[in-house]
Amino acid sequence: MPTEHPNAALARRLFDAFAARDIATALSLIPADAVWRFPGTHGALAGEHRGREAIVRFLTQVMALTGGTFHMDIEDITASDDNVVVLFTGDGQRDGKTLHNPTSLRIRVQDGQLVEFTEFVWDLDHVEVFWS
Repeated sequence: MPTEHPNAALARRLFDAFAARDIATALSLIPADAVWRFPGTHGALAGEHRGREAIVRFLTQVMALTGGTFHMDIEDITASDDNVVVLFTGDGQRDGKTLHNPTSLRIRVQDGQLVEFTEFVWDLDHVEVFWS
């Protein structure tokens, strides 16, 4: 069986850290000037989250807003020397609403760190209603 590309393994470490609520590991993978873009124009998470601290706030807010119910199921990770694409489904509960969100996350990698994250979702209306 072929080994996983190092950048795919790097992204997988971030997902594993998020699932385990291991902030120290997440911080080690994200440089101070990284950016995470979440789609939408309204809702608690929409927009651009600049800097390591903003990204950690964004990720912890996901768990806080869902009362800890949010989880991601990775379907596939593919990588090259500069990019990683993670296909996953995010599920959670919030204020009587249910999220089932097929997502594609493009991650740009530079010098062994995850520097730029851009999320693409299947049903933006569903996502914005859930996070609003």
